[in-house]
Amino acid sequence: MRRRPVYYVLLAAGLSSRFGGNKLLADMCGRPLVRASAEVGLASGLPLAVVTGNDRGAVLRALDGLEFHEVENREYRSGLSSSVRAAITSLGDQADALEFSPADMPLIPPPVPRLLAAIREDSSAPLIAPRYRGTRGHPVLLGRELYEDARSSVSGDHGLSGFMELRRNLLLEVDVDSPGVVLDVDSPEDLERLRAIGCPGAGSGHL
Repeated sequence: MRRRPVYYVLLAAGLSSRFGGNKLLADMCGRPLVRASAEVGLASGLPLAVVTGNDRGAVLRALDGLEFHEVENREYRSGLSSSVRAAITSLGDQADALEFSPADMPLIPPPVPRLLAAIREDSSAPLIAPRYRGTRGHPVLLGRELYEDARSSVSGDHGLSGFMELRRNLLLEVDVDSPGVVLDVDSPEDLERLRAIGCPGAGSGHL
């Protein structure tokens, strides 16, 4: 029997408090950062879900024309974990696994989420993450057998990081050759670095 689908879940509800404005609306290669990140999920071939909260209307406008399932997180001010819980609550009944990715990581190569989904299909591993040169990255795949554990355990603004540390015996880390799985945006300088890597003609070339 075929499994239920694996969703690519874009976490786009946060306050961007360290950026000085909503970083998800900043320009990344001619389109909003959140749209560039959403396109990763769509290019992977997995169904896309977007968790919205802060600046919901503007984020939805930035995603206009893309096919995705919206999960509205009304508790977004309580931290990233609230978005994880909202996604599990909304999608848990229909998804075999959820691949969580922050919406400020537009350089994740689409083959990576496909790889994690394939590993889930073959091995039934409940918790999978890519690793680049020893550093764990995103997306993080959470299998349905851990939904309730995660929903009751995650807290604050740490998402699944602490959850994974306490369940390392369940975690499968997969080495990949792209730094895109560990490159996110906290500051305008970070965004400039990503533009230099990922935007044609902007710097050192493509990832």
